[in-house]
Amino acid sequence: MAEVFLARQTGMKGFEKVVVIKRILPHLAMQERFVQMFLDEARLAARFNHPNIVQIYDLGEENGSYYIAMEYINGEDLRSVVKACAARSERIPMEHVVKIISAVLDGLHYAHQQADLEGRRKGIVHRDVSPHNIIVSFEGGVKLVDFGIARARSEISTTIPGRVKGKHAYMSPEQCQGLELDCRSDIFSAGIVLYEL
Repeated sequence: MAEVFLARQTGMKGFEKVVVIKRILPHLAMQERFVQMFLDEARLAARFNHPNIVQIYDLGEENGSYYIAMEYINGEDLRSVVKACAARSERIPMEHVVKIISAVLDGLHYAHQQADLEGRRKGIVHRDVSPHNIIVSFEGGVKLVDFGIARARSEISTTIPGRVKGKHAYMSPEQCQGLELDCRSDIFSAGIVLYEL
């Protein structure tokens, strides 16, 4: 759905910051459904301010294609970390596994607890918790990324009923069946990640 680039954000007097630019793929830029999902991701994730969720800095448009500027994490996705360990016939040490999953659950809890100005929960569900969407920095930080298929009960464009989104191996039974989801589905997915580690 999107392509990702490493970039430098520059400003006055030598200001410079490394960022990630996520741009909707050119062949999808004219398809309203994909554009709306991309814009929904930016609007939803821009509200988050949590150490275990990647930060969104900007949403823009260039030459008819939307892009999101987001925090760069100097590290690897958890899938790559697991593969590197397996190549050496090793496993991630249990104390690191606990730290990683705790950080993911902290980030999910924060997203699940988001409320509007009247205090009503927004019903945010990530819907794609998997090793691909967990980044482990070389400094030991853990960030949840890609709220591209996340859903807020009220504010986000509706998903086509029965349409299943996410990586099947990490889906809860209700997600596989295309049923209504809540935060428990994300927790189930995090449990599968924990089991694999």
